[in-house]
Amino acid sequence: MDKKKLISQIIAAIVLYTIISVILEKEYSMETWMNEGKEALIFGAIFGLLMWFRERFRKSE
Repeated sequence: MDKKKLISQIIAAIVLYTIISVILEKEYSMETWMNEGKEALIFGAIFGLLMWFRERFRKSE
């Protein structure tokens, strides 16, 4: 998996996580957007690491 594909998947995960979380909160204030955005960045970092590890170990088999 090349870097562009990995980065695009991470960005898509961050955006989807943020939008879905805000919709489920049913509160659309700026504070909610910021809190969910921070959580989404953490989620994106973990998701990216897991995708990278999965791809790295899959290729070596």
